[in-house]
Amino acid sequence: MSVSDKRVGKPCLNQPSAAEMNQTRTGSFTRANRLLTAKQFNTVFEKPYKRHHAYLLILVRQNNSQTARLGLAVAKKNIRLAVRRNRFKRIVRESFRLHKVQLAGLDIVVLAKAAANKASSEQIRSVLEQQWQHLAKQFNTLSY
Repeated sequence: MSVSDKRVGKPCLNQPSAAEMNQTRTGSFTRANRLLTAKQFNTVFEKPYKRHHAYLLILVRQNNSQTARLGLAVAKKNIRLAVRRNRFKRIVRESFRLHKVQLAGLDIVVLAKAAANKASSEQIRSVLEQQWQHLAKQFNTLSY
């Protein structure tokens, strides 16, 4: 194979277009949607609005941006096995990703309680759905 036979500089036909990239990214969970630093977490911990449930505690604070941000705190004390802790976090992230438009302008920290260890994925999803709806109403963000 000679150098002239190679397709140097030609676009790949299998790559998505810019429009397709934007469609997939609107539902993504980017760094802009995460609470990353201790300072960001501490602002939520200072004077939060609290939502309690048997499986979790949600702390909420309004932010100055138009994006919703999520932080997770899952203690080993409450969910011993790493597999279960990671499952809990995946479920929360996915639920948040699907509802982040309705939660715009909020910083949210979700803390796991010990009862979440025994809860099924579907139970956690339904609890989160209820909590997101309540938060959207409470903070007058886009309703469902």
